[in-house]
Amino acid sequence: MTTIESEIVSRDARLRLRLAEAADEPFLHNLFKSVKGVQLAAAGLPPAMLDLVLAQQYRAQVEGHAAQCPAAQSLIILRDGAPVGRLLLDRAAQRWHAVDLALLPGARNAGVGREIMQAVATAAREQGAEVLSLAVATTNEDAIRFYVRLGFRDVADEATASHRTMERSLAC
Repeated sequence: MTTIESEIVSRDARLRLRLAEAADEPFLHNLFKSVKGVQLAAAGLPPAMLDLVLAQQYRAQVEGHAAQCPAAQSLIILRDGAPVGRLLLDRAAQRWHAVDLALLPGARNAGVGREIMQAVATAAREQGAEVLSLAVATTNEDAIRFYVRLGFRDVADEATASHRTMERSLAC
């Protein structure tokens, strides 16, 4: 039986993926806070209120992803054995969909996301998928540029006011 660790392999030996476990919940919650907390802190909420809002939004995100992509796998991104991020990945036969990619601040702009997404694209192609897709917030210009550099293109007819759908063809 193959495992996610043997199916999606980074060229960087320091990086690997493993399935998330119940014990990862505190890490995942803190990861969410590191991504969304900066955005919400700009609203000037008192710290206790900010923590409450972040906890509610985290629960809403987890429930929303579970409802929209019930087959998606939550994968912990490890660098030198320590968790530095999470990839939520829905792996259908012909189309793999990156539901969410989040990295701790110290792992951003360090090649981790690029390497993980390249490993995902390679594994998807090897397993017969034709497309790797994702949705990105229209306001997240850094992420949009990142995905364009990786070969993703807009799917204009699937865009919404809040998100852009992007795809990368995996044809050889």
